Amino acid sequence: MKKLSLLLVLSLVLFSFVGCSSEKPAGGNAGETKTLTGTAKGFGGDVTVTLTVNGNDITEVKAEGASETQGIGSKALEELPAAIEKADSADVDSVSGATVTSNAIKEAVKNALAGK
Repeated sequence: MKKLSLLLVLSLVLFSFVGCSSEKPAGGNAGETKTLTGTAKGFGGDVTVTLTVNGNDITEVKAEGASETQGIGSKALEELPAAIEKADSADVDSVSGATVTSNAIKEAVKNALAGK
């Protein structure tokens, strides 16, 4: 009975690894470079983010929001793209004092990655 139990456990472990290995990365295949664009509502209007993605790696982020407040929202437009590139994710800290614009940038990144 112990041998049967051990065999069953090992089989389940093996099949769980096989099942996981067949999944594709969320960003696509490595070596496949894509340009993605997403938009979200900022403090003064639309904020648009353009991403360059290679597999799961975000290699470039450009954020634009012509109607965002100079010196406040513009600070988020300047600072967040580098943080997003480094983290390969929109899950980064907001720029202090520019919460609405920061959230719009992060939402636009998520929309771009989701194809919205």
